[in-house]
Amino acid sequence: MTAGKKLTLSDEDLREVFALFSSPADDELQRIYQPSNRLYFDFEQIGQEYNLTQEKREFAIDAWRAVTYFLHRKGFRLAKDGIEYDLLASSGYSALP
Repeated sequence: MTAGKKLTLSDEDLREVFALFSSPADDELQRIYQPSNRLYFDFEQIGQEYNLTQEKREFAIDAWRAVTYFLHRKGFRLAKDGIEYDLLASSGYSALP
């Protein structure tokens, strides 16, 4: 496999990842994509309070790292608009056994 581009997340992406990982029920999952709902992911205020912000941001980054590394280990490939992304580099982990 050739090395692909590293995929990085924006703050909006991190808010969505946090909302997805903290919404265990089907109805909550549906509500995070409804702008009129209080659980809408964009309402997550990352800059609201330092400790809470840092915890949520780190949680979202750790969730992203876990998913991308899992997909890498299972041999999945990720591409969009003809660009292949390197899941190992995107996860932030180095190659592990």
